[in-house]
Amino acid sequence: SFPGFYDLFDDVVVENAYSNSLGRTDVAGCCWWKRGALMTGGRCAFGKLNKYVGKEAADDRGIYVYPDIDFCSNPGVICEHIRTHELRWLIGFLDW
Repeated sequence: SFPGFYDLFDDVVVENAYSNSLGRTDVAGCCWWKRGALMTGGRCAFGKLNKYVGKEAADDRGIYVYPDIDFCSNPGVICEHIRTHELRWLIGFLDW
């Protein structure tokens, strides 16, 4: 089920998925939507974030920036964590 979207031009709520530039509406295997300063989204972006500063960085390479955060299993932590403002800026810098 999709939440739909508001069509500004026709002034109606459309109750199906908004397609991407290729016309695709499926989100199988990539269910995380945009988060943070630059609207980070998708498996690749969250995977990189986890690899460089998250739980994977701590587990695999001993880099303890956010060792308690697994961005892949819970991307929403960016908006929910006690250090949310710091995380949002960090994402912006990493993406930049």
